[in-house]
Amino acid sequence: MNNFEAPKSINQIFENRKKHIPEIGEQLKKETQTEVEIDGERLNMDYRMISVKEKEGQGDAVVVLPGFGSGWEGISELGFSLSCEDRKVIMPSLPGYGKSDNPSEKYYNQPDFDYEAEALSQLLDKIGESGKKYHLIGHSMGSEILATLAKNYPEKVASLVLLNPAGVKEKENPALMGSKFVLSGAYTSSEFAVKTMFSGEKDYENELKDYIPKTQSPFEKGRMKQRLVEVKKLTKGKLLEKIKSINIPITYISGQLDSVFPSGSQLQEIAEAVRDKTKLEKSVMMGLRHNTTIAPDEITAANINHYLELAEQKNAKEKN
Repeated sequence: MNNFEAPKSINQIFENRKKHIPEIGEQLKKETQTEVEIDGERLNMDYRMISVKEKEGQGDAVVVLPGFGSGWEGISELGFSLSCEDRKVIMPSLPGYGKSDNPSEKYYNQPDFDYEAEALSQLLDKIGESGKKYHLIGHSMGSEILATLAKNYPEKVASLVLLNPAGVKEKENPALMGSKFVLSGAYTSSEFAVKTMFSGEKDYENELKDYIPKTQSPFEKGRMKQRLVEVKKLTKGKLLEKIKSINIPITYISGQLDSVFPSGSQLQEIAEAVRDKTKLEKSVMMGLRHNTTIAPDEITAANINHYLELAEQKNAKEKN
């Protein structure tokens, strides 16, 4: 198992990437939506597709999906860092998140995430190229949703990255899981505040955030029922049964200090579910907690990109 550590010259990373903020920022500001139809219900989905134009096309496109309680804006920093790794990045907001339409109870009261996977599949059909395969990167709850997409629509998927994944345990206590999220967030915020005192990250982050639009809260009154149903789905732990049927390269990446879903208890179960060990890559990032998408996202992006390149090599060998 690889332990991915931050490079020593983190300030150099910020300086090299700051020049791309205006270009990507304009792409983040431009509102882009497409309509999907799920079981007769039409819904507008908000998304962003970003890339550094001078580097576009050097790596396969990626779909990045945030975890519980966030639309694409919550994962935009990681998306930006992946675009700086020469990737075209697609960041969707699922129905009921961000500026996407609120779905009916029929949509979110399904026993699994099949409707969410179908919405993402339709979005890719409309904004992507015919026959195109994508690397899927899901954080926390996003991991299980994208595993559902990979299971249901394998023709669209080149590889799957499980980033601090949820849904591994078959039975989770909802209240305990919620308290772990709160505590982990508090630790991450305090540690991030200390780190930014000694680096150029604070100015760098604030400059990027100026381009991210304000959106409807996922926890306001009209959306809370959907959030409660999602929590129930997460506590049932269906991720392992889904990845058992996926025949693509899979990467597990977590933070060493993740107290929400500790890597030690997850790794063996995921490895056993994948079975063919040559299809599974594993990495634990030293000193990081659950929210590896923002603290520090540039390190997470470099780590992810390394494994995407390995997946592309594996896929190329299989074709030959």
